Amino acid sequence: MGLLKFLYSKESLKRKIFDIKDDMKRLVEKICDEKVWINSYGAFDIDPKYLVFWICVSTDGAKQQLKDNHALMYQLRQLLEKHNYPSPARQLVKIDFESKETVNNKSNGNWFEHFK
Repeated sequence: MGLLKFLYSKESLKRKIFDIKDDMKRLVEKICDEKVWINSYGAFDIDPKYLVFWICVSTDGAKQQLKDNHALMYQLRQLLEKHNYPSPARQLVKIDFESKETVNNKSNGNWFEHFK
């Protein structure tokens, strides 16, 4: 993200999403030894509920450990509140996990095709 997020006002949805992604990455990196990156997409400008966050790691094993960590999911959802993401949409925003290993095996390594 870097400096790109500073092009948006702190109150814009786009900036909130950048800030949430930054915090998600920091949070997951504390408990995961693998490289972590966050993908997001959606028609949040039409309705804030149309947003997806994918927390991506290298292996299926790490992905499953993250999926099984209910405290982590609670903390990830709390970031929506922390950054004042619109309240009615918070529980409808999708947060999930994916691995490079799965994308390689199921989608020939093509992340774009995998998420379609």
